[in-house]
Amino acid sequence: MRNPARLASRFPDVLVTGARSGLGERVAAACAEEGLCVYATSRDAARLPRAERFVPLALDLSEAGAAERFLGSAPWERPPALLVNNAGYGVFGGFAALPLEEWRRQVEVLLHGSAVLARAFLQAGSAVVNVSSLAVDFPLPYFHAYNAAKAGLSGLSRSLALEYPGGGGRPFVLDLRPGDYRTPFQEAAGRVEEGGPAAVWDRIASHLQAGADPATLWPPLRRALLRGRSRTLRVGRPFQARLAPLGARFLPDSWLRALHRRYYGLGS
Repeated sequence: MRNPARLASRFPDVLVTGARSGLGERVAAACAEEGLCVYATSRDAARLPRAERFVPLALDLSEAGAAERFLGSAPWERPPALLVNNAGYGVFGGFAALPLEEWRRQVEVLLHGSAVLARAFLQAGSAVVNVSSLAVDFPLPYFHAYNAAKAGLSGLSRSLALEYPGGGGRPFVLDLRPGDYRTPFQEAAGRVEEGGPAAVWDRIASHLQAGADPATLWPPLRRALLRGRSRTLRVGRPFQARLAPLGARFLPDSWLRALHRRYYGLGS
């Protein structure tokens, strides 16, 4: 039987970035329900919930040096016992059409800012969850900077796992790779003029609408947190989180690319 107090005894407090909506909102709410003190960030702190065990904080990681400034003015004496690096967004468009400044912003948010926060938390002995994406395994068409930054974040997580394997209450790093969930991902995403095909955008939207309930993310994440060991955790619908990665291990790359293109309506 689940012991609600067990997680809070291991992680009395947590910082969740990008907690205003989507998976970040779900994780922050679940942590509060478990009894953790939740420091929740958004670019606009006024739009975060006002609830018991919630401390809303403003953080826009797209600004250069934002993570460092945030840590310098944080309202705690010591970083919380758990960090969930969730903040992020994507921009849809052709590779040549995406402004280089937008590349910088996405890398700043998804990779650099997350790395700065992870470094401070791991140095303090805290655990880290880096919310990456199954786009690392199966890239989203025309979300080039998003795919590249998420791949970098997963690469960082796997590298850190060698240094911080966890076990025995020691720091650990989870490389969390969600598949399609019913979240407002596309509402928060940007689109570049003369960018990707509308049919592909619509296909991605239909996949999200048919995706997993965000509430289903928490049970496997909770179990991984209680195990306390570094690992890669793929979550979502069984086809995406289990069968597709399994097929990727055995099918030729040319087959995978053809199936991937057909899945997103890109033709043969």
